[in-house]
Amino acid sequence: MESEYRGLIVESQESALGRWTVARWSPPYASPLTGLIERIWYFEGTMTYPRERVFPDGAAELIVMLDEPHRDGDSESLEPFPAICINGLRTRPSVVVAPPGRCRVIGVTFFPLGAALFLQSTMSDLLDVTIDVRDALGTVSQELGERCTAAAQSSAWNTGRNAAATVRAAARWTSRRIGTARGDALVQWATRSIREKRGALSLDKLGAVLGVTRAQFAQRFCEYTGLSPKRFARIVRFQHALALLGSGEDIATVAAELGYYDQPHMYRDFAEFARMSPGEFLSANRYPASASLAEH
Repeated sequence: MESEYRGLIVESQESALGRWTVARWSPPYASPLTGLIERIWYFEGTMTYPRERVFPDGAAELIVMLDEPHRDGDSESLEPFPAICINGLRTRPSVVVAPPGRCRVIGVTFFPLGAALFLQSTMSDLLDVTIDVRDALGTVSQELGERCTAAAQSSAWNTGRNAAATVRAAARWTSRRIGTARGDALVQWATRSIREKRGALSLDKLGAVLGVTRAQFAQRFCEYTGLSPKRFARIVRFQHALALLGSGEDIATVAAELGYYDQPHMYRDFAEFARMSPGEFLSANRYPASASLAEH
């Protein structure tokens, strides 16, 4: 059973941005979670800058906070998030404010269909919304929190071992929650195709391949994701633009590689989904291996 988690990675870092240990795992091809969950991750550490700006990425995310909850930086009153919460797909940037001192967080990043199966609901009402998982699942969500808490303190001296154990605990619980359920195969195939093409593909041709009309395709896709196929593809392409810029590619190269008509075309996506220009993104403090920004 443990062989399923061979791809689990644990890393520790210390820099001007803070000190932390991170574990992450993506389901292997043969896993029942493949195509439903993109990754499961765990973070334990302290941040130099409490404010983290996150961007739309075409995924939904379940978050379990084991210490003082993070707060909503887009709220004037800085309301705390529920200790166990899930957000739908995002279409705009948002700010998350970390608590002072140590924080431990487990995250399950869902593909849209996986989130719908997890909640046993459609995602159309969760667009740009974060909800308390207890409101959606009831007391069953407490078991997830308890299992993650126990795993995160399974070793008194080895932070990396705790991180790996917490990811495995979350994976087992999520796998049991989803079980062998399978949703709309058309939507699953479509979202995978859009991601594989990095958002740059003809959606009319995609609908034709699937054997449905454009209206039928859009209706079924929106029901499971909360977004039209075109908007979802734009967000996927935008997320790849962030990744390429973060890896050192220049703006013109990124625009051409991802199939934007020209640089202004890419700038329009940045204006909508990042509320900043590509140049402003490049000059900001970015966390390693992440598109998120560290803000004062």
